[in-house]
Amino acid sequence: MVGQVGQIPIQKRLKSGRTVTLLSLGTGGIRNNRRPFDNEEPGEYANRCAVQWHRVSVYPERLGEMAVKSIVPGSILYVEGNLETKIFTDPITGLVRRIREIAIRKNGRLVFLGNGGNEGPQQSQAEIKGVGYY
Repeated sequence: MVGQVGQIPIQKRLKSGRTVTLLSLGTGGIRNNRRPFDNEEPGEYANRCAVQWHRVSVYPERLGEMAVKSIVPGSILYVEGNLETKIFTDPITGLVRRIREIAIRKNGRLVFLGNGGNEGPQQSQAEIKGVGYY
């Protein structure tokens, strides 16, 4: 999946002591079934079309640390991972909740395609090679 990052990635510590990195990835835009209005500019049409947001979880810790350092809102990413559903009971309402996420584990991939026009901190080639290609 290719999309733009919506917010700064955050890291959470699991009960097991491992760290997971969470971020949101927006896809969509002009690629849906709606038709443009008469005399509507393509840019206006693209801005009007819906964006779908996806939750992405990065489980390899070194890859997650690099993502936190490098990813800024607007960055363009290619992610490849497992589509997983987390099921839990909401402690406030008592309802059973389901959250879909793209889980990047040992066999997943996270590729930086662009920074979306924002100048974020750049990683050295040695740091990138140290993480490996997931």
